[in-house]
Amino acid sequence: MIGIILGGLLLFFYFEQNSLSTTTYRLKTDKLKREDGPLRIVQLSDLHAKSFGSKNGRLVKKIKKLNPDLIFATGDLVSSTDLHGTPFLDIVDGLKGQYPIFYIEGNHETTAKYDQLTHSTPWYDEYVKQLTDKGVIMLDNTFQSVRFGREKIVIYGLTIPLTHYEAVPQSIKDCAHHQEMTDLAHVFPILDPSSVNILLAHSPFLAPLYEKHGFDYVYSGHVHGGVLRLPFVGGLLSPERKFFPTYSSGVYSIGQMKLIVSRGLGRLRLFNRPHLVVVDMTSNQILKKPRRC
Repeated sequence: MIGIILGGLLLFFYFEQNSLSTTTYRLKTDKLKREDGPLRIVQLSDLHAKSFGSKNGRLVKKIKKLNPDLIFATGDLVSSTDLHGTPFLDIVDGLKGQYPIFYIEGNHETTAKYDQLTHSTPWYDEYVKQLTDKGVIMLDNTFQSVRFGREKIVIYGLTIPLTHYEAVPQSIKDCAHHQEMTDLAHVFPILDPSSVNILLAHSPFLAPLYEKHGFDYVYSGHVHGGVLRLPFVGGLLSPERKFFPTYSSGVYSIGQMKLIVSRGLGRLRLFNRPHLVVVDMTSNQILKKPRRC
């Protein structure tokens, strides 16, 4: 009997780590005038070098089925001790350039950038080079405009200084010489209020700064859904070792801004399956045509 119980628990734990879940959010905006259906965004976050099947085939198949217009990779797709970054490169290869991918660094990428100084082979530089060679758009405190017909969407990517993360070795922080961020006006220009302005920022905990700068939508991860999710409570623990984090999963309204937080794909978790976020952005006007299948 004990063996059966232990076997059942092991199967459940395996299922919790490896069974992909998808959450779809439908968000409306006056800035979007599309008549050919929603603009679909898929968010990938906190993969931490995990693979779902050979060459991440299950994850690639899922993304293709979702058929996004844009993919946002919001940091920690590698782990700082990776030395290769292959699992996310497998995803990029599997998608074969079918979808624009915008990538920002999380604390693990930024840590790897500085920690590689201790390695004989600078694997992280090579990883970034491979991404850009394959067409991935790296946003390191930069932005890029995307047009869908007459629609203009501006995607900004923020690299958050390591001083804002707790679980980073002090030696790495000392090497980085990062200063605490207090105002995004020092990073990005004034936003065009007529455009849809989207920020990719790994951590949600600087949300007041994002809202102050005037972003319409912010995509974040980092919190891993709170690791363990409790009914009616939410996430239990953040990477900053704080209980019951304010932002752990879902869509949060902060002033006029919407903050979308992914639970992530990798790392240990319980009652908190690996998470793909899908956002269908639509116009407040009545759409004339349904979205493609």
